[in-house]
Amino acid sequence: MDSEHDPFLQALDMGETLPSAIRALHIGEGRYSGRCSITRGKGLLVALALRIGQFPPEGDDLKVTLNIRRVDGEWCWDRSFAGHQTRSRISFDQKSGCVRERIGGLTIWLRPMRTEIGLQIAIHRLSLYGIPCPDFLLPRSASTEAEDAHGRFSFDISARALGLGLLIRYRGWLTPDHEGQGLA
Repeated sequence: MDSEHDPFLQALDMGETLPSAIRALHIGEGRYSGRCSITRGKGLLVALALRIGQFPPEGDDLKVTLNIRRVDGEWCWDRSFAGHQTRSRISFDQKSGCVRERIGGLTIWLRPMRTEIGLQIAIHRLSLYGIPCPDFLLPRSASTEAEDAHGRFSFDISARALGLGLLIRYRGWLTPDHEGQGLA
């Protein structure tokens, strides 16, 4: 496969079937809107890590938008969390078989795995401004993508670090902008 295909789909066995809301989000370019809640961990080191990654501030029931587009062989995910912009460039890393996401000063290699409800996404590797994170310090993720009871794309993204605890967790739902207007 090449960069024309979504990196998450490239990292999966293409014979895998996914719930329609997940497949629709990962199939190509698009714009999505929804709601989410964000919880940030506590402490100076956590705050510094989240600042380097340009992660959003904490909040409940926030408006979130996601614009996915392909630029120069990479996928750009532009997110707005109640006005806070978080941008990442996503590509498929053939060497590791992982999704590589560059966000702020972080590069994260993600390994999506099919589950009975959708996807589970593990952090495989991480570098900070190009410096690899040792395995024992690698944040752990309990991130999932699923289709909720309303047929919406739902996400629960989180990361925890040894000795620091919770780094960030954001969870919510998205629908394509041309559908689902006014869903609660």
